[in-house]
Amino acid sequence: MKHSLTVSSLVLATITSVALPATAQPASGTETACTATTPAEQIALNAAKNEARQMAEVTNGGLGVYRAEPAMHGAAIASPCDMLDATTWRFTIRGGEPTAVALEETYTLLSVVTVQGTGRDRTVTLDYNGPIEQYIQ
Repeated sequence: MKHSLTVSSLVLATITSVALPATAQPASGTETACTATTPAEQIALNAAKNEARQMAEVTNGGLGVYRAEPAMHGAAIASPCDMLDATTWRFTIRGGEPTAVALEETYTLLSVVTVQGTGRDRTVTLDYNGPIEQYIQ
């Protein structure tokens, strides 16, 4: 079952002067790891990562019963992300019971979330949410 949500948010981010590797833009219809080479791209990717993680957290019952994998809490370029085009990202987020995730990195749930658009209005779509072993790409 797909769920869509239009999200309006003001993105506040601190940009540090870290040089990121330059990569070519993906051709239309192909997927590549998420990259961000300019401050605007870094802000957009970080916002998309946070919105995808928040969608997974809300869908799976909140922070009291669910925690996303550590990669969803760190640098956006290290997140489990595929770049579908310049403003569309797909995040494949593993998660589960908070203690199991934090201490043992044991994951039972998978959420696949697509975030499209930049700026204040974005579309966040939950493409899959359920047991990892039942996910078919």
